[in-house]
Amino acid sequence: MDTRKFYCYLDHFDELTIIVPLKNYRDNTVYTLIGNDELIELKIIQKHNIGTEVKLVCQFDAYIHLEMDYHIKSDEGETSELYTGKIVRTDLFDNIYHYKKNDLGFTYTKESTKFKVWTPVAKVVTLELVSPKGVVTTQSMIYQNLGVWRLVIDRDLEGYRYRYHVYVNGKTQILTDPYGIASNANAEYNYIVDLSKTYQMKHKASFSGHPSDAIIYELHVRDFTIDSTLNFKHPGQYLGLTEKNIKTKSGLPAGIDYLKSLGVTHVQLMPVFDFDGIDELHPNQLYNWGYNPRQYNVPSGWFSTDPNDPYARINELKQMIDTLHEYNINVVMDVVYNHVFDAEVFPFEKLVPGYAYHVDREGIYTNVSGCHNDLATHRKMVRKFIIDSVLYWTNEYKIDGFRFDLMGLIDTETMNELRQELHNLDEHLLVYGEGWKMYSSNTADRMAHMGNKTVIYTIGFFNDRFRETVKGATFFPEIKGYATGRLEEAPIVKEMLLGSAHNRFMFKYATQSVNYVECHDNRTFFDKCLHITEDISLIKKQQKLATSMVLLSQGVPFIHSGQEFYRTKQDDENSYRSGDEINKIDWSLYDENFDDVSYIQSIIELRKTSDNFKLKASSELDTSAEVIVLQSKSILYKLTDGDELIILFKPTELKETIIIPEDYRFFLSSSNLFQAIDAQTYEISDIGTYIFKK
Repeated sequence: MDTRKFYCYLDHFDELTIIVPLKNYRDNTVYTLIGNDELIELKIIQKHNIGTEVKLVCQFDAYIHLEMDYHIKSDEGETSELYTGKIVRTDLFDNIYHYKKNDLGFTYTKESTKFKVWTPVAKVVTLELVSPKGVVTTQSMIYQNLGVWRLVIDRDLEGYRYRYHVYVNGKTQILTDPYGIASNANAEYNYIVDLSKTYQMKHKASFSGHPSDAIIYELHVRDFTIDSTLNFKHPGQYLGLTEKNIKTKSGLPAGIDYLKSLGVTHVQLMPVFDFDGIDELHPNQLYNWGYNPRQYNVPSGWFSTDPNDPYARINELKQMIDTLHEYNINVVMDVVYNHVFDAEVFPFEKLVPGYAYHVDREGIYTNVSGCHNDLATHRKMVRKFIIDSVLYWTNEYKIDGFRFDLMGLIDTETMNELRQELHNLDEHLLVYGEGWKMYSSNTADRMAHMGNKTVIYTIGFFNDRFRETVKGATFFPEIKGYATGRLEEAPIVKEMLLGSAHNRFMFKYATQSVNYVECHDNRTFFDKCLHITEDISLIKKQQKLATSMVLLSQGVPFIHSGQEFYRTKQDDENSYRSGDEINKIDWSLYDENFDDVSYIQSIIELRKTSDNFKLKASSELDTSAEVIVLQSKSILYKLTDGDELIILFKPTELKETIIIPEDYRFFLSSSNLFQAIDAQTYEISDIGTYIFKK
């Protein structure tokens, strides 16, 4: 029970606040700050009545060592421990305690292991060690400098598990290591592992590094191999995506062989870091997409064969990535550095209360993310953590790119610095994210949203205007888009086809536009269309048209897994925890729609082998691309950079006649409902994409 007569908080390096309940308040009480063998005079400069309490703002002239104990004592003999308050959100705190070395966490050798943890405000930090035989020991860590506590243990600790006990602001809390890289099930302990003993990755996928050469395919590790009608040995696990020669009921390639046959260049993995919302020991009880960060640098144990084996999840994720690389498929990691699952449980708040998250004027966590907290990425040690984290994944797991969830909540300085660091490491890496403008205040000016021109041009953005224009309104499923029959969208579609970059329509360069009509969020294209029509044949034509537009536009094409064979989630608008029956890839849909998938494969191959889809700057678009909206609202799209192409996007079933220059010949179409009247004239009467080649 807290029996203190008053409470005190350090708000600046020369200012603190004393909160006194009215029943204990005396107007002439004198307070003294005691610590580091000093008695420090406090001068009350403000007094505020705040309901049932009185707030006293006091100034002092002394240097506070934040790692030391300080107390406030009244002239009546009452004392109260000085807690750290708003001081942790001052620029001076950020500057003084900015630790720049890259050795936080543990550093292992057979001879010794060094532990380092950053907490400038802790008074006591203790390391708890548990041997492989279950023997528990604790050792005190020593404060060094710049907020870092350190301990070296001179023996081989491989296989030991550990966590920290930290005394901050009047209480001792137990926490895992924010820089931890290995764990047992459900994030109970971190483990000391020898990374040199983990799976040795042998392969590297080839990629030019030019974003427009990428064709990105988003998938969830569990969803992709959990279909019980196929004979995966490791359904829903990392190793499921390493299994070769898996076939559908009709004998078509499934799993990783399907990805190879489809021809995509990049797989975007939905979160594979350690996340909450599931039980790793009972993997079939709960389901989650994974946007609940729990341990940023630890692979999820939910996809592992043994979540209590710290090596298993590391080895199996590495093997999965290496197998994708063997198939010449690059791997993009979906990362979530805008919020954590539980701010009170996550180590940041236990180590430095009030530092790592945005708070409002009342000191309450903001909730712009919709997840009850927003990481303050502009703070130097949060920024350092994020950059250290992506560099770790790149170096250790050979990740080929990063997709940033709610990137509009991350500041531009962090994103720009991160992008440059990754480029220095490997110029072939992709970086893109959700660039929604989520702040309405001045805070928006420093955030990495797509309207902020200070974001470096090598960072891409999901183009939601492309999605809304081509597919129709996401949150009003009955509202159509161009591909679903809203023909008045044609002038905007013209800009979308040009990467939203012609005359800087949205972006400086087309390579900044990630074009898509479907992703894991919201309804699938197929499910949305069922709100517009019950005609399944019509829906498939419209979806094939929309997918073709994604793949043939300037910019970066992005496909949601199963989109090419009309994936449904049974109209579930937000299936983040809806279970396998809703979220699984139903491989029978591939069997049913084999011809349509073959067409998409041909479109992908065309994009990969033609320079026409690599245009970047507005000047290139002027000279090598032309888009004409016909009276029928069909769109002619002419490309002349390399093999010259004319592409017709037709959104209606009305018969129309198209005249093509005589030196062009029919090349590929999504429908056979057309007729060549002569060498130049075609009569077309079906929704679809029609391609002519010179």
